[in-house]
Amino acid sequence: MHTDSPLIGNQGRLSPEAGDLNACLNAHGIYSPRKFVLRLSPEVHRRIASLPAGISTDSLGFDDLRAYSTYLHETVHWWQHIGSVAGFISGMTYPVQSHANYSHLKNLLRMLGPKKSIRRIIETAPGQGGDFRTPVGLANVIVNNYYDIGFFRSLVSDPVSVPAIVNDPFFDFEGHCYEIGYENTLALLARSVDRNFDLLPDPRGWEGEFAKLRAQKEEGYYRGSKITIAPIGTLQIFEGQARFTQLQFLHLAMRRNLPWDEIRNLGMLTERYVSAFNIFLQLTNLEWPPDLDHPTVGLFLLVCDIAINPGAGFPMPLRFFSSFIDDVNPGMRFLFLCRAMAKQHSRFSNAIRVYSREEYIDVSSSLARDLIIDAPIEIAKEVMNWSDVGEGFRAMMSHHLTFEYPPENLPITLLLSHFLAFNRDKFWRPEFFCWPGAWMAGERVSTEIGALFNKHSALFIDKADDDGIFPRILEGRDEANTSKVFQTFYEFAVTYDMTSQWIVQPGPFVYDYRWLSPSATPEDCKRFAASGLERVYGVHPDSFALL
Repeated sequence: MHTDSPLIGNQGRLSPEAGDLNACLNAHGIYSPRKFVLRLSPEVHRRIASLPAGISTDSLGFDDLRAYSTYLHETVHWWQHIGSVAGFISGMTYPVQSHANYSHLKNLLRMLGPKKSIRRIIETAPGQGGDFRTPVGLANVIVNNYYDIGFFRSLVSDPVSVPAIVNDPFFDFEGHCYEIGYENTLALLARSVDRNFDLLPDPRGWEGEFAKLRAQKEEGYYRGSKITIAPIGTLQIFEGQARFTQLQFLHLAMRRNLPWDEIRNLGMLTERYVSAFNIFLQLTNLEWPPDLDHPTVGLFLLVCDIAINPGAGFPMPLRFFSSFIDDVNPGMRFLFLCRAMAKQHSRFSNAIRVYSREEYIDVSSSLARDLIIDAPIEIAKEVMNWSDVGEGFRAMMSHHLTFEYPPENLPITLLLSHFLAFNRDKFWRPEFFCWPGAWMAGERVSTEIGALFNKHSALFIDKADDDGIFPRILEGRDEANTSKVFQTFYEFAVTYDMTSQWIVQPGPFVYDYRWLSPSATPEDCKRFAASGLERVYGVHPDSFALL
Protein backbone atom coordinates (compact mmCIF):
# COMPACT_ATOMS: atom_id res chain seq x y z
CA MET A 1 0.00 0.00 0.00
CA HIS A 2 1.05 3.63 -0.42
CA THR A 3 0.88 6.54 1.98
CA ASP A 4 1.47 10.26 1.60
CA SER A 5 4.97 10.20 3.03
CA PRO A 6 7.91 9.57 0.66
CA LEU A 7 9.49 7.65 3.52
CA ILE A 8 6.71 5.11 3.90
CA GLY A 9 5.39 2.87 1.18
CA ASN A 10 5.98 0.24 -1.46
CA GLN A 11 8.82 1.90 -3.32
CA GLY A 12 11.51 -0.54 -4.23
CA ARG A 13 14.20 -2.87 -2.97
CA LEU A 14 16.76 -1.94 -0.35
CA SER A 15 20.31 -3.03 -0.96
CA PRO A 16 22.06 -4.87 1.87
CA GLU A 17 23.41 -2.49 4.47
CA ALA A 18 24.70 -2.78 8.00
CA GLY A 19 22.10 -2.87 10.75
CA ASP A 20 19.62 -5.32 12.15
CA LEU A 21 16.73 -4.33 9.90
CA ASN A 22 18.58 -5.27 6.74
CA ALA A 23 20.13 -8.44 8.09
CA CYS A 24 17.11 -10.49 7.02
CA LEU A 25 18.54 -10.52 3.49
CA ASN A 26 21.15 -12.87 4.93
CA ALA A 27 19.01 -14.44 7.66
CA HIS A 28 15.56 -15.97 7.92
CA GLY A 29 13.95 -13.33 10.09
CA ILE A 30 14.56 -10.27 12.26
CA TYR A 31 12.49 -8.47 14.84
CA SER A 32 13.57 -4.95 15.79
CA PRO A 33 12.24 -3.93 19.22
CA ARG A 34 13.32 -0.32 18.81
CA LYS A 35 11.40 0.10 15.55
CA PHE A 36 8.62 -2.42 16.33
CA VAL A 37 8.98 -4.10 12.94
CA LEU A 38 9.10 -7.77 11.98
CA ARG A 39 11.18 -8.64 8.92
CA LEU A 40 11.38 -11.91 7.02
CA SER A 41 13.72 -12.96 4.25
CA PRO A 42 12.30 -12.79 0.71
CA GLU A 43 12.30 -16.59 0.50
CA VAL A 44 10.37 -16.96 3.76
CA HIS A 45 7.85 -14.37 2.55
CA ARG A 46 7.35 -16.24 -0.74
CA ARG A 47 6.91 -19.63 0.88
CA ILE A 48 4.40 -18.34 3.45
CA ALA A 49 2.43 -16.57 0.71
CA SER A 50 2.13 -19.86 -1.19
CA LEU A 51 0.73 -21.78 1.80
CA PRO A 52 -3.01 -22.47 2.14
CA ALA A 53 -5.02 -20.21 4.44
CA GLY A 54 -5.24 -21.17 8.10
CA ILE A 55 -2.92 -23.39 10.10
CA SER A 56 -2.51 -26.73 8.41
CA THR A 57 0.75 -28.65 8.39
CA ASP A 58 -0.38 -32.04 7.10
CA SER A 59 0.81 -31.82 3.49
CA LEU A 60 3.72 -29.38 3.83
CA GLY A 61 7.35 -30.19 3.17
CA PHE A 62 10.16 -29.31 5.54
CA ASP A 63 11.16 -26.10 3.76
CA ASP A 64 7.60 -24.77 3.96
CA LEU A 65 7.32 -25.78 7.61
CA ARG A 66 10.64 -24.16 8.41
CA ALA A 67 9.53 -20.94 6.72
CA TYR A 68 6.33 -20.87 8.77
CA SER A 69 8.26 -21.72 11.93
CA THR A 70 10.47 -18.69 11.26
CA TYR A 71 7.39 -16.51 11.09
CA LEU A 72 6.22 -18.06 14.38
CA HIS A 73 9.64 -17.41 15.94
CA GLU A 74 9.57 -13.71 15.02
CA THR A 75 5.92 -13.39 16.05
CA VAL A 76 6.90 -14.69 19.50
CA HIS A 77 9.42 -11.83 19.64
CA TRP A 78 6.58 -9.41 18.86
CA TRP A 79 4.52 -10.97 21.65
CA GLN A 80 7.45 -10.69 24.05
CA HIS A 81 7.66 -6.97 23.42
CA ILE A 82 3.95 -6.17 23.20
CA GLY A 83 2.47 -8.74 25.59
CA SER A 84 4.96 -9.50 28.35
CA VAL A 85 5.47 -7.05 31.20
CA ALA A 86 9.27 -6.95 30.90
CA GLY A 87 9.17 -6.58 27.13
CA PHE A 88 6.49 -3.91 27.21
CA ILE A 89 8.29 -1.82 29.86
CA SER A 90 11.60 -2.21 28.02
CA GLY A 91 10.05 -1.20 24.69
CA MET A 92 8.37 1.80 26.29
CA THR A 93 11.70 3.15 27.52
CA TYR A 94 12.58 4.34 24.00
CA PRO A 95 9.71 6.84 23.79
CA VAL A 96 9.96 7.50 27.54
CA GLN A 97 13.50 8.86 27.10
CA SER A 98 11.99 11.64 24.98
CA HIS A 99 8.69 12.20 26.80
CA ALA A 100 10.33 12.36 30.24
CA ASN A 101 12.57 15.18 29.01
CA TYR A 102 10.09 17.09 26.85
CA SER A 103 9.39 20.01 29.20
CA HIS A 104 13.07 20.18 30.19
CA LEU A 105 14.11 20.34 26.54
CA LYS A 106 11.63 23.14 25.84
CA ASN A 107 12.93 25.09 28.85
CA LEU A 108 16.54 24.59 27.80
CA LEU A 109 15.71 25.90 24.34
CA ARG A 110 14.33 29.04 25.95
CA MET A 111 17.47 29.43 28.08
CA LEU A 112 20.19 28.61 25.56
CA GLY A 113 18.63 28.27 22.14
CA PRO A 114 19.24 25.17 19.99
CA LYS A 115 22.60 23.60 20.90
CA LYS A 116 23.82 20.06 20.19
CA SER A 117 24.63 17.92 21.95
CA ILE A 118 23.24 18.56 25.41
CA ARG A 119 25.81 16.16 26.82
CA ARG A 120 28.53 18.49 25.48
CA ILE A 121 26.98 21.35 27.48
CA ILE A 122 27.76 19.39 30.63
CA GLU A 123 31.20 18.23 29.49
CA THR A 124 32.35 21.73 28.56
CA ALA A 125 30.88 23.48 31.63
CA PRO A 126 33.27 24.43 34.47
CA GLY A 127 31.16 22.43 36.97
CA GLN A 128 28.60 19.66 36.64
CA GLY A 129 25.17 19.51 38.26
CA GLY A 130 23.89 22.49 40.14
CA ASP A 131 20.53 24.22 40.21
CA PHE A 132 18.18 22.84 37.55
CA ARG A 133 17.01 26.42 36.99
CA THR A 134 20.37 27.11 35.35
CA PRO A 135 21.22 25.88 31.83
CA VAL A 136 23.96 23.53 33.03
CA GLY A 137 21.82 22.18 35.85
CA LEU A 138 18.89 21.56 33.51
CA ALA A 139 21.18 19.95 30.92
CA ASN A 140 22.42 17.65 33.66
CA VAL A 141 18.83 16.61 34.51
CA ILE A 142 18.09 15.86 30.84
CA VAL A 143 21.21 13.82 30.23
CA ASN A 144 20.94 11.87 33.48
CA ASN A 145 17.27 11.09 32.83
CA TYR A 146 18.19 9.82 29.39
CA TYR A 147 21.02 7.60 30.62
CA ASP A 148 19.24 6.30 33.72
CA ILE A 149 16.36 5.03 31.58
CA GLY A 150 18.75 3.55 29.02
CA PHE A 151 20.85 1.90 31.74
CA PHE A 152 17.73 0.27 33.17
CA ARG A 153 16.89 -1.16 29.75
CA SER A 154 20.42 -2.53 29.32
CA LEU A 155 20.71 -3.94 32.83
CA VAL A 156 17.70 -6.21 32.36
CA SER A 157 18.60 -7.07 28.77
CA ASP A 158 22.08 -8.59 28.93
CA PRO A 159 24.49 -9.17 31.85
CA VAL A 160 27.38 -8.62 29.44
CA SER A 161 26.53 -4.90 29.46
CA VAL A 162 26.98 -4.55 33.24
CA PRO A 163 30.75 -3.73 33.38
CA ALA A 164 30.41 -0.96 30.79
CA ILE A 165 27.43 0.53 32.63
CA VAL A 166 29.13 0.47 36.03
CA ASN A 167 32.14 2.30 34.59
CA ASP A 168 30.05 4.93 32.80
CA PRO A 169 30.42 8.39 34.37
CA PHE A 170 26.65 8.91 34.20
CA PHE A 171 25.82 5.73 36.15
CA ASP A 172 24.61 6.32 39.70
CA PHE A 173 23.44 3.00 41.16
CA GLU A 174 21.27 0.11 40.04
CA GLY A 175 18.16 0.79 42.08
CA HIS A 176 18.08 4.40 40.86
CA CYS A 177 17.99 3.22 37.21
CA TYR A 178 15.12 0.85 37.95
CA GLU A 179 13.24 3.55 39.86
CA ILE A 180 13.66 6.18 37.13
CA GLY A 181 12.76 3.69 34.38
CA TYR A 182 9.54 2.56 36.05
CA GLU A 183 8.45 5.94 37.44
CA ASN A 184 8.77 7.72 34.11
CA THR A 185 7.06 4.91 32.23
CA LEU A 186 4.11 4.94 34.63
CA ALA A 187 3.92 8.73 34.44
CA LEU A 188 3.71 8.61 30.65
CA LEU A 189 1.05 5.88 30.68
CA ALA A 190 -0.97 7.83 33.22
CA ARG A 191 -0.87 11.02 31.14
CA SER A 192 -2.24 9.01 28.25
CA VAL A 193 -5.12 7.08 29.86
CA ASP A 194 -5.25 7.33 33.67
CA ARG A 195 -4.25 10.81 34.84
CA ASN A 196 -5.22 10.26 38.48
CA PHE A 197 -3.63 6.81 38.76
CA ASP A 198 -7.03 5.32 39.52
CA LEU A 199 -5.89 1.95 38.15
CA LEU A 200 -2.21 2.23 37.29
CA PRO A 201 0.23 1.86 40.19
CA ASP A 202 0.99 5.34 41.53
CA PRO A 203 4.77 5.95 41.71
CA ARG A 204 4.49 9.38 43.33
CA GLY A 205 5.14 7.92 46.78
CA TRP A 206 8.08 5.76 45.73
CA GLU A 207 10.82 8.36 46.09
CA GLY A 208 10.56 8.48 49.87
CA GLU A 209 10.65 4.68 50.18
CA PHE A 210 13.74 4.41 47.99
CA ALA A 211 15.35 7.27 49.93
CA LYS A 212 14.96 5.19 53.11
CA LEU A 213 16.74 2.26 51.45
CA ARG A 214 19.51 4.60 50.34
CA ALA A 215 19.91 5.96 53.87
CA GLN A 216 19.98 2.43 55.28
CA LYS A 217 22.68 1.41 52.78
CA GLU A 218 20.47 -1.34 51.35
CA GLU A 219 22.47 -3.20 48.70
CA GLY A 220 21.66 -1.96 45.23
CA TYR A 221 20.05 1.25 46.42
CA TYR A 222 22.96 3.57 47.16
CA ARG A 223 25.95 4.88 45.26
CA GLY A 224 28.86 2.46 45.33
CA SER A 225 26.77 -0.59 46.23
CA LYS A 226 27.19 -3.89 44.47
CA ILE A 227 25.24 -4.48 41.29
CA THR A 228 23.04 -7.51 40.62
CA ILE A 229 24.46 -9.69 37.86
CA ALA A 230 21.92 -12.26 36.71
CA PRO A 231 23.08 -15.39 34.86
CA ILE A 232 21.10 -14.26 31.81
CA GLY A 233 18.93 -11.34 30.70
CA THR A 234 15.85 -10.81 28.59
CA LEU A 235 17.97 -11.15 25.44
CA GLN A 236 18.83 -14.77 26.20
CA ILE A 237 15.37 -15.60 27.58
CA PHE A 238 13.62 -14.09 24.57
CA GLU A 239 15.81 -15.98 22.10
CA GLY A 240 15.51 -19.26 23.97
CA GLN A 241 11.74 -18.97 24.27
CA ALA A 242 11.32 -18.14 20.59
CA ARG A 243 13.69 -20.86 19.35
CA PHE A 244 12.28 -23.70 21.45
CA THR A 245 8.75 -22.63 20.51
CA GLN A 246 9.80 -22.78 16.87
CA LEU A 247 11.46 -26.18 17.30
CA GLN A 248 8.50 -27.63 19.15
CA PHE A 249 6.24 -26.53 16.30
CA LEU A 250 8.54 -28.16 13.74
CA HIS A 251 8.83 -31.37 15.72
CA LEU A 252 5.06 -31.77 16.08
CA ALA A 253 4.35 -30.67 12.52
CA MET A 254 6.75 -33.39 11.33
CA ARG A 255 4.84 -36.00 13.34
CA ARG A 256 7.42 -35.99 16.14
CA ASN A 257 10.22 -36.79 13.71
CA LEU A 258 12.80 -34.05 14.24
CA PRO A 259 15.77 -35.49 16.17
CA TRP A 260 18.27 -33.29 18.01
CA ASP A 261 21.16 -34.28 15.72
CA GLU A 262 19.29 -32.96 12.71
CA ILE A 263 18.43 -29.75 14.54
CA ARG A 264 22.09 -29.22 15.42
CA ASN A 265 23.14 -29.91 11.83
CA LEU A 266 20.72 -27.19 10.71
CA GLY A 267 22.52 -24.72 12.95
CA MET A 268 19.44 -24.07 15.08
CA LEU A 269 21.06 -24.71 18.47
CA THR A 270 23.82 -22.12 18.54
CA GLU A 271 24.79 -20.49 21.83
CA ARG A 272 22.57 -17.45 21.28
CA TYR A 273 19.47 -19.65 21.22
CA VAL A 274 20.37 -22.37 23.67
CA SER A 275 22.14 -20.52 26.52
CA ALA A 276 18.92 -19.99 28.53
CA PHE A 277 17.95 -23.65 28.11
CA ASN A 278 21.39 -24.85 29.23
CA ILE A 279 21.23 -22.66 32.34
CA PHE A 280 17.71 -23.94 33.00
CA LEU A 281 18.91 -27.55 32.89
CA GLN A 282 21.91 -26.81 35.07
CA LEU A 283 19.95 -25.00 37.77
CA THR A 284 17.01 -27.45 37.87
CA ASN A 285 19.20 -30.58 37.70
CA LEU A 286 17.17 -31.82 34.73
CA GLU A 287 18.61 -33.87 31.87
CA TRP A 288 18.56 -32.86 28.22
CA PRO A 289 15.15 -34.15 27.03
CA PRO A 290 14.89 -37.00 24.50
CA ASP A 291 12.70 -34.92 22.18
CA LEU A 292 10.90 -31.59 21.92
CA ASP A 293 7.49 -32.89 23.02
CA HIS A 294 8.80 -33.58 26.52
CA PRO A 295 7.76 -32.10 29.89
CA THR A 296 11.21 -30.53 30.29
CA VAL A 297 10.72 -28.36 27.19
CA GLY A 298 7.23 -27.38 28.32
CA LEU A 299 8.56 -26.49 31.76
CA PHE A 300 11.36 -24.37 30.27
CA LEU A 301 8.88 -22.37 28.21
CA LEU A 302 6.71 -21.84 31.28
CA VAL A 303 9.71 -20.60 33.29
CA CYS A 304 10.48 -18.15 30.47
CA ASP A 305 6.87 -16.93 30.57
CA ILE A 306 6.89 -16.34 34.33
CA ALA A 307 10.36 -14.76 34.30
CA ILE A 308 9.42 -12.08 31.76
CA ASN A 309 6.16 -11.20 33.50
CA PRO A 310 6.97 -9.50 36.79
CA GLY A 311 4.05 -7.80 38.50
CA ALA A 312 5.74 -5.53 41.07
CA GLY A 313 5.29 -1.86 40.19
CA PHE A 314 3.43 -2.64 36.97
CA PRO A 315 0.74 -3.74 36.58
CA MET A 316 0.45 -4.55 40.30
CA PRO A 317 1.26 -2.16 43.16
CA LEU A 318 4.84 -2.02 44.42
CA ARG A 319 4.69 -3.47 47.93
CA PHE A 320 8.24 -4.59 48.72
CA PHE A 321 10.71 -1.85 47.83
CA SER A 322 13.86 -3.59 49.09
CA SER A 323 13.38 -6.52 46.68
CA PHE A 324 12.28 -4.38 43.72
CA ILE A 325 15.40 -5.10 41.64
CA ASP A 326 15.17 -8.88 41.98
CA ASP A 327 11.39 -8.86 41.66
CA VAL A 328 11.39 -7.18 38.23
CA ASN A 329 14.71 -8.38 36.77
CA PRO A 330 13.79 -11.28 34.43
CA GLY A 331 17.24 -12.86 34.73
CA MET A 332 17.05 -13.00 38.53
CA ARG A 333 13.49 -14.26 38.35
CA PHE A 334 14.63 -17.01 35.98
CA LEU A 335 17.35 -17.97 38.48
CA PHE A 336 14.96 -18.09 41.46
CA LEU A 337 12.35 -20.07 39.52
CA CYS A 338 14.90 -22.70 38.52
CA ARG A 339 16.19 -23.01 42.08
CA ALA A 340 12.64 -23.44 43.37
CA MET A 341 12.10 -26.26 40.90
CA ALA A 342 15.34 -27.94 41.88
CA LYS A 343 14.19 -28.08 45.50
CA GLN A 344 10.95 -29.81 44.49
CA HIS A 345 12.14 -31.84 41.52
CA SER A 346 9.47 -34.53 41.66
CA ARG A 347 6.70 -31.96 41.95
CA PHE A 348 7.55 -30.09 38.75
CA SER A 349 9.72 -32.23 36.47
CA ASN A 350 6.81 -34.04 34.76
CA ALA A 351 4.07 -31.50 35.36
CA ILE A 352 3.66 -30.31 31.76
CA ARG A 353 2.25 -33.08 29.59
CA VAL A 354 -0.72 -31.84 27.58
CA TYR A 355 -0.04 -28.08 27.53
CA SER A 356 -3.38 -27.27 29.13
CA ARG A 357 -4.72 -24.17 30.87
CA GLU A 358 -4.97 -26.22 34.06
CA GLU A 359 -1.28 -27.19 33.89
CA TYR A 360 -0.28 -23.60 33.21
CA ILE A 361 -2.25 -22.19 36.16
CA ASP A 362 -1.33 -25.00 38.55
CA VAL A 363 2.44 -24.88 38.00
CA SER A 364 2.82 -21.11 37.56
CA SER A 365 0.63 -20.28 40.57
CA SER A 366 2.44 -22.85 42.72
CA LEU A 367 5.82 -21.34 41.83
CA ALA A 368 4.49 -17.84 42.43
CA ARG A 369 3.35 -18.82 45.93
CA ASP A 370 6.72 -20.39 46.69
CA LEU A 371 8.58 -17.24 45.64
CA ILE A 372 5.99 -14.75 46.96
CA ILE A 373 5.53 -13.14 43.55
CA ASP A 374 2.46 -12.34 41.47
CA ALA A 375 1.13 -15.30 39.49
CA PRO A 376 1.06 -14.60 35.74
CA ILE A 377 -2.65 -15.41 35.47
CA GLU A 378 -3.36 -12.77 38.14
CA ILE A 379 -1.24 -10.25 36.24
CA ALA A 380 -3.24 -10.90 33.07
CA LYS A 381 -6.47 -10.61 35.05
CA GLU A 382 -5.43 -7.25 36.50
CA VAL A 383 -4.61 -5.85 33.07
CA MET A 384 -7.87 -7.19 31.67
CA ASN A 385 -9.73 -5.45 34.50
CA TRP A 386 -8.39 -2.04 33.45
CA SER A 387 -10.34 -2.06 30.20
CA ASP A 388 -13.49 -3.16 32.04
CA VAL A 389 -13.60 -0.45 34.70
CA GLY A 390 -11.35 2.42 33.61
CA GLU A 391 -12.94 5.14 31.50
CA GLY A 392 -9.69 6.13 29.83
CA PHE A 393 -8.81 2.50 29.17
CA ARG A 394 -12.24 1.78 27.71
CA ALA A 395 -11.91 4.74 25.36
CA MET A 396 -8.47 3.55 24.31
CA MET A 397 -9.74 0.03 23.61
CA SER A 398 -12.53 1.43 21.43
CA HIS A 399 -9.78 3.06 19.35
CA HIS A 400 -8.03 -0.31 19.28
CA LEU A 401 -11.10 -1.93 17.72
CA THR A 402 -11.52 0.68 15.00
CA PHE A 403 -7.86 1.68 14.66
CA GLU A 404 -8.85 5.34 14.91
CA TYR A 405 -6.37 6.55 17.50
CA PRO A 406 -6.16 10.26 18.32
CA PRO A 407 -2.74 11.67 17.36
CA GLU A 408 -1.74 12.81 20.86
CA ASN A 409 0.73 10.32 22.33
CA LEU A 410 -0.34 7.86 19.63
CA PRO A 411 2.56 5.39 19.98
CA ILE A 412 1.86 5.10 23.70
CA THR A 413 -1.86 4.39 23.40
CA LEU A 414 -1.29 2.12 20.40
CA LEU A 415 1.23 -0.07 22.22
CA LEU A 416 -0.64 -0.01 25.53
CA SER A 417 -3.92 -1.02 23.85
CA HIS A 418 -2.20 -4.01 22.27
CA PHE A 419 -0.70 -4.92 25.64
CA LEU A 420 -4.21 -4.92 27.11
CA ALA A 421 -5.69 -6.90 24.21
CA PHE A 422 -2.91 -9.48 24.43
CA ASN A 423 -3.34 -9.99 28.17
CA ARG A 424 -7.12 -10.21 27.91
CA ASP A 425 -6.77 -13.16 25.53
CA LYS A 426 -3.89 -14.57 27.55
CA PHE A 427 -6.10 -14.70 30.64
CA TRP A 428 -8.55 -16.96 28.79
CA ARG A 429 -5.98 -18.97 26.81
CA PRO A 430 -2.64 -18.80 28.70
CA GLU A 431 -1.69 -22.24 27.43
CA PHE A 432 -1.65 -21.04 23.83
CA PHE A 433 0.53 -18.00 24.51
CA CYS A 434 2.93 -20.05 26.64
CA TRP A 435 3.19 -23.04 24.27
CA PRO A 436 2.11 -21.80 20.80
CA GLY A 437 4.32 -24.34 19.04
CA ALA A 438 2.38 -27.16 20.70
CA TRP A 439 -0.96 -25.60 19.75
CA MET A 440 -0.19 -24.79 16.12
CA ALA A 441 0.77 -28.29 14.96
CA GLY A 442 -0.62 -31.76 15.44
CA GLU A 443 -3.90 -32.62 17.10
CA ARG A 444 -4.35 -29.30 18.92
CA VAL A 445 -4.67 -27.17 15.77
CA SER A 446 -8.06 -25.54 15.36
CA THR A 447 -9.77 -22.65 13.60
CA GLU A 448 -9.91 -20.84 16.94
CA ILE A 449 -6.14 -21.14 17.40
CA GLY A 450 -5.52 -19.86 13.88
CA ALA A 451 -7.74 -16.85 14.50
CA LEU A 452 -6.04 -16.11 17.81
CA PHE A 453 -2.60 -16.25 16.20
CA ASN A 454 -3.64 -13.93 13.38
CA LYS A 455 -5.34 -11.54 15.79
CA HIS A 456 -2.05 -10.96 17.58
CA SER A 457 0.25 -10.87 14.56
CA ALA A 458 2.82 -8.09 14.32
CA LEU A 459 1.51 -4.65 13.37
CA PHE A 460 4.39 -3.68 11.11
CA ILE A 461 6.21 -5.91 8.64
CA ASP A 462 8.22 -5.82 5.42
CA LYS A 463 7.37 -7.54 2.11
CA ALA A 464 9.01 -10.14 -0.11
CA ASP A 465 9.95 -7.53 -2.71
CA ASP A 466 10.33 -4.43 -0.54
CA ASP A 467 12.39 -3.64 2.55
CA GLY A 468 10.15 -0.74 3.52
CA ILE A 469 7.87 -1.03 6.53
CA PHE A 470 4.17 -1.68 6.01
CA PRO A 471 1.15 -1.87 8.32
CA ARG A 472 -0.70 -5.15 8.47
CA ILE A 473 -4.34 -4.62 7.52
CA LEU A 474 -6.32 -6.78 9.93
CA GLU A 475 -9.87 -7.91 9.35
CA GLY A 476 -12.45 -5.34 10.45
CA ARG A 477 -10.05 -2.40 10.33
CA ASP A 478 -10.30 0.35 7.76
CA GLU A 479 -7.27 0.58 5.50
CA ALA A 480 -7.28 4.39 5.52
CA ASN A 481 -7.33 4.48 9.33
CA THR A 482 -4.56 1.91 9.51
CA SER A 483 -2.44 3.89 7.08
CA LYS A 484 -2.96 7.11 9.04
CA VAL A 485 -2.03 5.48 12.34
CA PHE A 486 1.01 3.87 10.74
CA GLN A 487 2.17 7.21 9.34
CA THR A 488 1.80 8.97 12.69
CA PHE A 489 3.47 6.14 14.63
CA TYR A 490 6.66 6.37 12.59
CA GLU A 491 6.66 10.16 12.58
CA PHE A 492 6.87 9.87 16.36
CA ALA A 493 9.51 7.12 16.13
CA VAL A 494 11.78 9.28 13.98
CA THR A 495 11.30 12.28 16.29
CA TYR A 496 12.27 10.08 19.25
CA ASP A 497 15.48 9.19 17.45
CA MET A 498 16.18 12.81 16.56
CA THR A 499 15.64 13.78 20.20
CA SER A 500 18.08 11.08 21.27
CA GLN A 501 20.67 12.47 18.88
CA TRP A 502 20.10 15.98 20.22
CA ILE A 503 20.70 14.85 23.80
CA VAL A 504 23.79 12.63 23.50
CA GLN A 505 25.19 12.37 19.96
CA PRO A 506 27.99 14.80 19.04
CA GLY A 507 28.20 16.42 15.63
CA PRO A 508 25.42 17.16 13.16
CA PHE A 509 22.14 15.26 12.99
CA VAL A 510 22.23 12.01 11.02
CA TYR A 511 19.18 11.31 8.85
CA ASP A 512 19.61 7.57 8.46
CA TYR A 513 15.96 6.66 7.96
CA ARG A 514 16.01 4.65 4.75
CA TRP A 515 14.92 1.66 6.80
CA LEU A 516 11.42 3.17 6.49
CA SER A 517 11.51 3.32 2.69
CA PRO A 518 14.45 2.10 0.59
CA SER A 519 13.79 4.53 -2.27
CA ALA A 520 13.79 7.63 -0.06
CA THR A 521 16.54 10.07 -0.99
CA PRO A 522 18.76 11.70 1.65
CA GLU A 523 16.74 14.87 1.07
CA ASP A 524 13.49 12.97 1.72
CA CYS A 525 14.90 11.56 4.95
CA LYS A 526 16.05 14.93 6.19
CA ARG A 527 12.80 16.66 5.27
CA PHE A 528 10.73 13.99 7.04
CA ALA A 529 12.83 14.01 10.22
CA ALA A 530 13.31 17.77 10.36
CA SER A 531 9.59 18.47 10.03
CA GLY A 532 8.84 16.18 12.98
CA LEU A 533 11.43 17.80 15.25
CA GLU A 534 10.29 21.28 14.26
CA ARG A 535 6.63 20.42 14.85
CA VAL A 536 7.33 19.09 18.36
CA TYR A 537 9.98 21.53 19.57
CA GLY A 538 9.53 24.53 17.28
CA VAL A 539 13.10 24.46 16.01
CA HIS A 540 14.61 23.18 12.74
CA PRO A 541 17.67 20.92 12.97
CA ASP A 542 19.67 23.29 10.72
CA SER A 543 19.42 26.00 13.36
CA PHE A 544 21.35 23.99 15.98
CA ALA A 545 24.79 25.22 16.97
CA LEU A 546 27.21 22.29 17.29
CA LEU A 547 29.28 22.17 20.47
